[in-house]
Amino acid sequence: MEGTIELIRRDVLLSNSGLYGIPDEQLHFPYLYESDNGNWYMTYREGPHFESTFGPGNRVQCVQSRDRGGTWLPWMGLEVEPFLRQLFVTRLKDGSLISYRCKMSSLHESSDGTLEATAIILRSHDEGATWTRHDVSVNNLPFSLDSQLISLWGHVVEMPDGCLLWPVYSREGNTISGVVRSTDGGGSFKWLANVCEEDTVGERREPGLIRLPSGELLALIRCGTQPSRPMVEVRSADDGRTWSAPRRLARPGVCPQLMMLRNGVLVCSYGTRRYVHVMASWDGEGGQWSEPLVLYEGQTSGYSNLQTLANDRFRVVYQEGSFDAYQEGGNRLVRSEIQIRPRRSP
Repeated sequence: MEGTIELIRRDVLLSNSGLYGIPDEQLHFPYLYESDNGNWYMTYREGPHFESTFGPGNRVQCVQSRDRGGTWLPWMGLEVEPFLRQLFVTRLKDGSLISYRCKMSSLHESSDGTLEATAIILRSHDEGATWTRHDVSVNNLPFSLDSQLISLWGHVVEMPDGCLLWPVYSREGNTISGVVRSTDGGGSFKWLANVCEEDTVGERREPGLIRLPSGELLALIRCGTQPSRPMVEVRSADDGRTWSAPRRLARPGVCPQLMMLRNGVLVCSYGTRRYVHVMASWDGEGGQWSEPLVLYEGQTSGYSNLQTLANDRFRVVYQEGSFDAYQEGGNRLVRSEIQIRPRRSP
């Protein structure tokens, strides 16, 4: 089974013309949640991401829209802080929403030599309008105290037995991507497994995780931004305890995001500093991927986030404009709607 991936709508959510050509005009890392009641909530960063080159930046903004992105208002329901860098929202089976704040804190070594840390979990019980913060212990981590950033990443996976599996990674040095597990609804987490032991693939960061209809877990991992460091795919058939050898995909990508549509097609968004793509696995298993639909080519962070809109339709939000160098044409946070049309064999 194959099909078509079609861009059916593109809207600019926020923008500036880049009139002055200064780093302060940069917009990047948008994360949007479209609530069931029609309200939209978004976090993004403004100013340069590469602060050592361009000067202070990375200021987080929280905004809301009551007219599907036509206009934006300040959003007071989420506390703004420097490390609120992603807002990957997952709906749990009880209807509540869960996310996290980037970067664990209070790193210390336990008596057995492993690392313990505190993660900040965000929860909402009103469709994203307001969020509460919860300090949660994360134990048995294999990282080093020298790590500058250890963080949960992406969407949490709620297993059939109620356990939560959340990707986690370290950014500096010998990077490690793994999974932590909670058996108490997110009250605490413990390291479960390294998802990719093979360090020759690249940096092993930002794992995107999903549970397939077969029960298998699939993760896509960022290994770099150059063609020589494509994303890799790993699988687990025992609820995340052990993982397959990595399989290299065709292209590099930062922040690969996976989502299963209601029609059974698995979709993935990813990018580099020069493009944003989406691709589809028509059988929903991720063994084979379509040629990508190019959403954008040019300066960008390459980061994106996904949300289902209908059985065969979803949206992607991402950045267009200056990132690691100046680009004329302004800066935009963009929302694109994608239609997936599988062609079934007669």
